[in-house]
Amino acid sequence: MPLYTYIVTFKGSSYVAQAKHSNFRGFVSSWTSELPQNALQGLTPDLKKELSQKAYRGEFNEVPNRKHVWKKSIDLEGEEFTVFAVQTEP
Repeated sequence: MPLYTYIVTFKGSSYVAQAKHSNFRGFVSSWTSELPQNALQGLTPDLKKELSQKAYRGEFNEVPNRKHVWKKSIDLEGEEFTVFAVQTEP
């Protein structure tokens, strides 16, 4: 299984997670529920709950001119939560 690196950003803060999965799309726990408390500034418990509900909606889009890099943006009360999925190892 490939190793994926997830880079998430919210309100100027960022966090990096890694996990081995068969694909990057269906394993949102790697970048949602497994976030340590206070990992992202402004991600309150209520917003984290909203994130876990919205995480499966929408699609990842390929990042132009990059191989094995995808991006997804989620609106959390008017603020953009962004996650990049990077296939780090085959």
